[in-house]
Order: sequence, then C-alpha cells, then structure tokens
Amino acid sequence: MEKKVCIPRVLKNVAYVIFPILVAILFLLIFGLSYPLEREAIKAGMEFYDTNTFAEDYASEIFGSLTTVGELKDNSTSDVYNYYYTHTETIENDDEVKSINYYTDYRGSNVMWLVIDNDTKIAYTNLSYSIDTSTLENIKNKIMQNQENWIYENGNIQTTIDKLSEENIEYIDSGLKQDRLETIGIVQEESSTANLQETTSENQNTAQENTTNNYTIYTSLLGELEYVDSIYTDRLLYNTISLVNQNLVFLIPFIIILIVALVPVIVIGIGRTRKQDGIQLNWYDKILIEIAAIIAILIGCVGALFTLSIGGASSIVTFMLGISGMGVGILIIYLACIIFFETVIKRLKTHTFLKTTIAYWIYKKTKEFLENVKVTKRLILYFVVFIVVNLFCFAIMWSDGFPGVVLTLILYGITFVCLSKRVKSYIKIKNAINELYKGDTDIYLDETELCNEMQETGKEINDIAGGLSNAINEKLKSERLKTELITNVSHDIKTPLTSIINYVDLLKKEGTNSDKAKEYLDILDSKSQRLKKLTEDLVEASKASSGAIKLNIEKLNVNELIKQVSGEFEDKFKAHNLQEIITLPEKDVFIKADSRYMYRVLENMYSNISKYAMEGTRVYTDISEKDGNVLIQLKNVSKQKLNISADELMQRFVRGEASRNTEGSGLGLSIARSLTELQDGKFNIYLDGDLFKVTIEFEEEK
Repeated sequence: MEKKVCIPRVLKNVAYVIFPILVAILFLLIFGLSYPLEREAIKAGMEFYDTNTFAEDYASEIFGSLTTVGELKDNSTSDVYNYYYTHTETIENDDEVKSINYYTDYRGSNVMWLVIDNDTKIAYTNLSYSIDTSTLENIKNKIMQNQENWIYENGNIQTTIDKLSEENIEYIDSGLKQDRLETIGIVQEESSTANLQETTSENQNTAQENTTNNYTIYTSLLGELEYVDSIYTDRLLYNTISLVNQNLVFLIPFIIILIVALVPVIVIGIGRTRKQDGIQLNWYDKILIEIAAIIAILIGCVGALFTLSIGGASSIVTFMLGISGMGVGILIIYLACIIFFETVIKRLKTHTFLKTTIAYWIYKKTKEFLENVKVTKRLILYFVVFIVVNLFCFAIMWSDGFPGVVLTLILYGITFVCLSKRVKSYIKIKNAINELYKGDTDIYLDETELCNEMQETGKEINDIAGGLSNAINEKLKSERLKTELITNVSHDIKTPLTSIINYVDLLKKEGTNSDKAKEYLDILDSKSQRLKKLTEDLVEASKASSGAIKLNIEKLNVNELIKQVSGEFEDKFKAHNLQEIITLPEKDVFIKADSRYMYRVLENMYSNISKYAMEGTRVYTDISEKDGNVLIQLKNVSKQKLNISADELMQRFVRGEASRNTEGSGLGLSIARSLTELQDGKFNIYLDGDLFKVTIEFEEEK
C-alpha cells in the first residue's frame, strides 16, 4: 500500500536546511561589504600578496624567526617559543658557516627561513633535516625557489615583495620597527630604519661601521600554504571579501526575500504528519513553556560549550577539525532553536500557548482552590472581604467625606449586582428542576447566564435532561423492536407449522395410498426442514449474542478464505445471473480468527446476496489494508426497495423485503455481526438507496 506523503512537512524540512545557508550567505555578504580590511586594495583588484596586510604578516614571521634565533643563542638546548632542537650538522672547510642547527616549530609556519650568525658562523633554519637540506647551498636553493621571498645580506634587502623593499619597508605598521631592529642587533640604538636604508644605499662600508648587524637572513613563502597562521587566515579572509565585493550587492535584498518567504513555509509545515490530519503535539509541547525554554537553552549551552572548547589550530588538518567541531556546536544550537520555535508555533496553532504558561498555571490552581472550598467557607470569605472593604470606605468617608460616600455607594452597587445574578441563577435552576419533575425533558440552561458557583449545576441539569430524553427514546425504540420481533418470530414459525398441520390433516383424509400422498409428503418434508433450520438459526443466534461459543483462534489467510467462499457460491450466483468482481491485494493478508465461524460469517453474507441481490447485476468483493487493519467489503444492488434503516435491518427476523416470501429467516445478519464481534472484529452495514454494503474489519496479523 502506497504511503501518503505530507507535502507541508517535506517542504518544512527542506526549508530548515536552506534557511541557515541563506542566513550564512546574507551574513557573509553584509560582512564583506562592511569589513574595513584592505578596502582600497580590494576595489583596485589587487592580489593578497600585493597588500600591506601580507607584508605586515610576513614581516612578523621574519622577526619571529630572528627572536627565536636570539633566544636559542643563549640556551641552545631548551625549548624556546615552541621550537625544539632536531639536528645539528657540522660543516667543514666552509668559510661561510661551521654548523647548521635545524629547529622545527610543532605549530608549523608558512615562511621558511635561514638565519646565519656571521660572528659565530652558525646557521639556524626551520627546515627539517634531509638529503636536500644537508648543506647551506641546498637550504638557500630550497628557499629561493619560491616566488615570494625576502633576503637581508650585507646590509641590503633583496625581495620580490615590493612593500618590504628598502624603499617601502618604513611604511609597514607592524614588522621591521626601530625598537625591534635594535633588539636583534641589526642597527645601533638611536638609529632609525630610514637612516639604515639611506646609509646602506649610499655607502655599504659606512653602514657596516654604524651597525652591529651580524646576521644574514634568507626567507620565502611556501608555494602552497600548509599551516594555519596569520598569513593563511588573512589570505582566506581577503579572498572571501573580494569575492563578496564582485558585484554581489544586489543579492542582499534577494536573499532577504527568500529568507522571509521560507518563514511561512516552515510555519505551515510545523505539527503536520502524514499519518494524521491536524496538529500533533508531543510531550515537549505539553509542558510549561518556561520549562521548554529552559530545556532549549540548556541544549544550546551544550552546543556553545562544544564550540568554545575547540583549541587553536596548528595545521590545515587541525584547523579543519576545529572548523568541524565548531560546525557541530552551531548545529546543536540551531536544533535547540528549531525545537523551541516549533513548540511555540504548535501551541499557537492549537490555542494552548497561554494555557501552558506559569501565570495560567497559577491562575488555574487558585481557581481550583476556590472551587474546592466549601460554599459555607466561601460565603464567610466573601463576607469578611465585604466587611473589610466597607470599613475602609467608612474610614475614608469619616476623614474626607464625599470620596468615601462614592466608594461606599460603588461597593453596595457591586454587591447588589452580584446578589441579583445569583438569585436569577437560582430561579432558573429551580424552574428547570420543576419542568423535569413534570416530565418535560426538552429543557436547556445557558450556562454562561448562570453565576460561577451554579454553572456546574446547570451543566449537570442539562446532562440529566439529555440523558432522560435519550433513555425514553431508546426505551420506545426497544419496545417497538420487541413488538416487531415477536410478530416476526410468530409469523416465521406459524407459517411452516400451519402448513405441516394442514398437510398432515390432508394425508389422514386421503390416506397414504392416494396419488397425492407423495406430493403431500414432499411438502411436509420441506416445511419441517425449514422449521428445523429456523430453530437452529434461532439457537445459534442466541449463542452468538450471549457469547456461549468456544472459539479456536488461529492465523487465517483472508485472500484464500474469500476465494473458497466465492467458489462455493459460484453456481448460485450464475443461477441468478450475478457477476462477482473480486479485488485482492497483491500480497496475502492475514487475520486472527476462528476459521469455522469466519467461514460462517462470509457464508451468511454470500447467501444474503444470492437471495436479495437484483439479477443481472454485479457483486463487488474488495479486500484492502487500512491503518494496520484488514477491511472486507461486499457490495450489491438490492432486488427490493430498502425502506428500512441499517439498524432495523440488523435486528433478528427482519428482512429487506416486506412480503417475507423468501426462504430466509432474517437471522443471517444478526448471527454474522455477533460472530464477528466475538472474534474482536467490526461488522457494519451501509445503505445508500438500493446499494447494500457490508464491511468486516479485523486487525491485520503481520
């Protein structure tokens, strides 16, 4: 059976997926348009490596390496700024260096560097030791093969980074500053970067006299950034903002329209399911809204803690792990928002929002307390309140005159209105009880016109009047059906019995040797068999209705059972020119029932159809599955006009045709219904004009 798809629910789930994506895009667009990073460079279409930001980040990396070398010179065996010693290579017969110390930062760096101490002839590098980096020339070649590089040698700067050249380096905000140059010994104290550059360009020898520089520096940027550092993150941010600024401003209103359009789609789909119509509430939707909010906040806090627990990234891998963890945390927060938003919308749709607030709970408990207080105690409470307020009004009247008189008159007016309403309610209830006492059950009290204390009494009087009216109607109907039952039973038993008596009398007169004796005996046999069948049906109907039947419940194949009963009645249907059309499910369906009595139920239905269906018509037998149940439907067109109701047709000894000339006893439907209900099934009859339909429903056995 094809499952029903709830379109609003599907659209809601799709909208939940699209919504955060659109919000993220909108935030990205607004962030890109408002973030001040390199606005002029972005407008000019410059690459990141041509910006001041890159130059500053690169300069910081250079000084990071020089600071590390300065610390390592003091203590070469200790960890300094997260660097650790890996290998020392001693160089012989080399005028430039005596040894190379290899140090590696476990966080990694996208800038490769080589620093040579010209005084001690010791080189320091952050490259790993290998065959390709075992000599000074190999290290230089590996560094210089990259496009972005910066070299400081013999007081001169050679670089492919324009903003770190001798002409432009003084404009860098964070990098080769005067104080940092002095710290690592590139220039003397009280000298400036500009003086260094001017002196170097004019006279190299003079520059060497004025400086204490003993370092040669080789640096370059990796061709493909491998580590998450300031260069990596700034490049990612710069490229993202550049993308946003490429004529994407017009997308902001479009994205906003899409986000607004998704809201009604989500709201419409909330609470809808494919199984049932209407809004479905779960336990979370029934608790107090304040408690629901606390639960959602706690879930959101879990997501926030999960997000904030992500540590700093030292490589692309750890950076991606951090981003993934942050994504999980944001997802938890988003789910918490969805849960709370859905419960609010469900409560609004079902008009239960106010009823699940703490304020309403307090009001309800207070009202229950007052209602549970006995009338006498409540009267005393009201009287005490009246006395207190009255004394208060007298005090005001005694001290200030006119205002006290006004308040006293208002108090007495309110008291009179309350008493009048209660007297009117009492009179209405008294009159209604008098009418009931006289036997008039067609009365109705409008509960809204009664005072609060008497509304429950008015409701009970209405229920009593309605119950009496229904009981009287049921009693009259029962008496009428009993009368009809006695009449029908008398008629059905009297008819064959009268025939038997008459033909026995004829046999006595004619004698057994008469030519008509055989004919009389055949008639006697037929009538006695009919009387026997009527008696058996009556006994079986009594047993079925009283439940005095022993059932052997087993698993039955409904498809096979229908085919078997249909085959038994094939000849009878053909004799009455009836064509049966059977619709069975593709797979076999099963129920739990007694095979013998289930066969009897279907046999009664088929027998009823063969007797009362209009000749030359079709008979429809349908087997279907519905909500976990197996439904058997039999439909036919009646031969006679059905001028009675379905309830009356279900009564014993009642037949669809008024002449009662058929062979039936009128017990078939009653027996079938009783046997079906004994097996925990449902049996119903529907009449629509001349269309006669029977439905038998059992729980499906998987």
